Amino acid sequence: TADELLILNDQAKELGSTTQFTAIEVVGLQTELAKLGFTIKDIKNSTPAILDLAASLEVDLASAAEFAGSVVRSFGLTTEDTQRVVDVMAKSTSTSALNFEALKESIKVVAPAARATGVSIEKTAALLGILANNGLKGSVAGTGLSKSFIELNKKGLTLEQGMAKVAGSSNKLNTAIELVGVVGAKSFLSLAESGQAIIDLEQQFLGAEGAAKSMAEVRLDNLEGDMTKLGSAWEGFLLGIEDGEGP
Repeated sequence: TADELLILNDQAKELGSTTQFTAIEVVGLQTELAKLGFTIKDIKNSTPAILDLAASLEVDLASAAEFAGSVVRSFGLTTEDTQRVVDVMAKSTSTSALNFEALKESIKVVAPAARATGVSIEKTAALLGILANNGLKGSVAGTGLSKSFIELNKKGLTLEQGMAKVAGSSNKLNTAIELVGVVGAKSFLSLAESGQAIIDLEQQFLGAEGAAKSMAEVRLDNLEGDMTKLGSAWEGFLLGIEDGEGP
């Protein structure tokens, strides 16, 4: 409706004049979210956080929107959790060997199994971070972790119980294969040997609030960043004049 469009219009102008992105770019992001089936409320909830994600990881808005939207939905969260998701994703790229592309590929594969077995976004990101540190990234890590979740669930074991069995085994590889199968064994073996590191990383992600915005500010803390923000503010100034609101 006209009133709903006005809400998004006002948000686009506000964010366009106070972030590195222009109002036109914000409208583009809102449009991408609408294509994903987001309601007006969902778009308003998600847009600021996704701008933080795009700025912190230096990815385009369309990619950031698709990624954040899919993670929120695949973990059964609401758009009010978008900032939480974005902060965890941003933090994971600065505290492990994960990057945006690897994270996107891994999450896409593992999210359904993680959700079904009650594993949080923070725990999932920590597990993927440890796997990345051990050279397992992208769909390889996602597939291995997903298979581990599924096979352990079949056997009535939690992830921690399964890892303890492997860690205490005299033949760790065989035990990992018995528990999660050949496909998941390599990933699960890496996790079983990284117990405390997983806990430490998960704790960092549980305290990730504000990480994306902080990372974005660091990336913009230079002359080029100042000029970018000035350009956005100038566009906001011009839009204000065009609307008859005055300087």
